[in-house]
Amino acid sequence: MYLKITAALILMLFFSVQTAFSYAEIRAENNAYRHNNKGLIYLEENYYFGAIKEFQIAIDLMPEAQGSAVYYVNLGMTYEKLGYPSLALPCYEKALSLHPLYFDYYRRVSECYTKLGIVDKKIEEYRNKKFNPLNAVMLGMLYIQKGEVSLGITILDDFCNNEKELLITSGVKEYIEKIAKAKL
Repeated sequence: MYLKITAALILMLFFSVQTAFSYAEIRAENNAYRHNNKGLIYLEENYYFGAIKEFQIAIDLMPEAQGSAVYYVNLGMTYEKLGYPSLALPCYEKALSLHPLYFDYYRRVSECYTKLGIVDKKIEEYRNKKFNPLNAVMLGMLYIQKGEVSLGITILDDFCNNEKELLITSGVKEYIEKIAKAKL
């Protein structure tokens, strides 16, 4: 009996020591997620400086990951709330480059172009860019922002007809319906 208790204690000691010497794996993705959430809490509390710092930490942990597009958008929204669309624009453009199949990023970028008064310049830029079907989405959005709603809807509708299989197409269709209802 004494021998069984001693063996059990030695085994417990062995297993507890093994976990004591193990190291915790640092996962940038988890830490970035936590910093983003902390930033959202700060944003909700109108503590913008803290929110900016937390979003920037989240971005620094995973600057080129597709999931980081959300962190860039959150940082851009914070800058916009502070009245700095010129600081928000690079954040939105980076989010769009990381995740080009998410329609809301096109909306944010085009609205930011409007706030900065560079819609006409960007229309010319997107008209002259090398052919990419997604450029049609931005071009349609820019025309809508400019006030040429019919032309913008036509461009977006053509995109939907030509690119039925893309993930972004459903978001574009919903936006067209929303704009068409508002126009009536």
